Amino acid sequence: MPSDSTVTTMQTRRRGATSLIFVLLLIVGIPRGTRAQSQDVAAKIDNLQKRLDALQSQMAEVQSELQALSPSAPAAKAISPSGAITEQAGSGTAGIEKELTPQKQQIGEATATYRTTAQDPVAAPRLNNEPLDPRYPGYFRLPGTNTLLRIGGYFKTDFIYDLKPAGNSDSFIPATIPIPQPTAVNNATVSIRPTRLNLDFLIPVESTSVRFFLEGDFFGSTSTTPRLRHAYAQVKDFLIGQSFSNFMDPDSGPDQLDFQGPNGQVSIRNPQFRYTRLIAEKTTFSLSAEKPTSDVAFKTPEFNALPNSPAPDGTLKIRREMDRGHVQLSALFRSVAVSLPDGRNESVFGWGFNFTGSEKVFGKDTFVYQAAYGNGIERYINDTSGLGIDAAVMSQQNPHIRTLPVFGAYGGYQHFWFSRLRSNAVYGFAQVADTGVQPGSTFHQSNYTAGNLIWNPFGSLNLGAEFLYGWRVNKDGTKGNAPRIMFSAKYNFVKTQAAN
Repeated sequence: MPSDSTVTTMQTRRRGATSLIFVLLLIVGIPRGTRAQSQDVAAKIDNLQKRLDALQSQMAEVQSELQALSPSAPAAKAISPSGAITEQAGSGTAGIEKELTPQKQQIGEATATYRTTAQDPVAAPRLNNEPLDPRYPGYFRLPGTNTLLRIGGYFKTDFIYDLKPAGNSDSFIPATIPIPQPTAVNNATVSIRPTRLNLDFLIPVESTSVRFFLEGDFFGSTSTTPRLRHAYAQVKDFLIGQSFSNFMDPDSGPDQLDFQGPNGQVSIRNPQFRYTRLIAEKTTFSLSAEKPTSDVAFKTPEFNALPNSPAPDGTLKIRREMDRGHVQLSALFRSVAVSLPDGRNESVFGWGFNFTGSEKVFGKDTFVYQAAYGNGIERYINDTSGLGIDAAVMSQQNPHIRTLPVFGAYGGYQHFWFSRLRSNAVYGFAQVADTGVQPGSTFHQSNYTAGNLIWNPFGSLNLGAEFLYGWRVNKDGTKGNAPRIMFSAKYNFVKTQAAN
């Protein structure tokens, strides 16, 4: 192992040799005659640039060898996704980029450090592709390119035991609780379906970066079928692709083991066009046009509806980051339409508002919340999505559709017993105002409760236990309930400050 003085001497000699070679190249390459043609000058400049690129490549190799011999050797300089100069560590910590000139963060510290099992904040689009952690942990440069890549996600296994039939065996969805319920029926399952993998590409472009984000899990048609969650591209303020709806707030989701989350949560990923703008410090405004789907499925003696979508769903959102949390207000406007067998096409206006946020209460303890209300927004609510009740017929005498009022809310409290041990308590509520013509078995209301204990013994390993209890009420007043116990083990592929 060479001494520090030997390594310093080697560096000095290599730098001097590189400078001498560069000067010689310039002397040889400069045209000597004033009558040289301009195309010859351009050709020689191009040749010099190629030689200089080759020298820089050789310098990178020499730097790697130096780092292998002495970790204290100076690091090679590179360009960060924001265009700022960064230091790229050598082979001992290959692929780690550290920002030397920090940007002015628009994301609040409370948002950046909020822990959640699902890691949805990591996948969420941000203004100008701002990272949760400005150090860009986990990114490495693809060889021969300026593109940075981070491979993320986690492996998660759930053991689930239902004391009564709960409907869905992998996610706790009170709306699927069967009514009437079979008696003395228990069910156990082991699931790896929440496991997810994502690829996060950052391509430096002048003073900004282009982000391509891809993510999938195993909640496809079967227990082993992959499913696409996110696929979007964003440059500066513009986003195109599939991601969280602009109507929802992934930063206010409770910290749970259950994959589904609270029954009243607005939770949906849509293909969309989105524009986001900074309108004041820590305050952003965004609007989007998103893929429409009319979730309508009804029959009368005269009609059997076929849903259609005459216009994209539109959303508006304003968000304010604060020292101890954030608040967000979003609005949704949509057209719910059906084509009827008699040739008529009916379309009704749907709208909704969603107020969400988070607040640091004591120390790292955090309270998250949501309250959403609207007509024809059933598709956007966890428990009601897919039930076909965005709209319904008013009556047999007046077989025209109208959007149904929906209310969804939840609150979650996260408490840290120690830095590596935390608990969460969650309550959720969802209700739809049904019409008189709908069957008595139509969903009317559900309640959702959860409590857990999550332990982080080392690294990014999380072990947890959670108890869930929910009940469903139909339009005719019949009820069903289900308790569930689950145990989970989860390991993140990349441990970051924001998601451990």
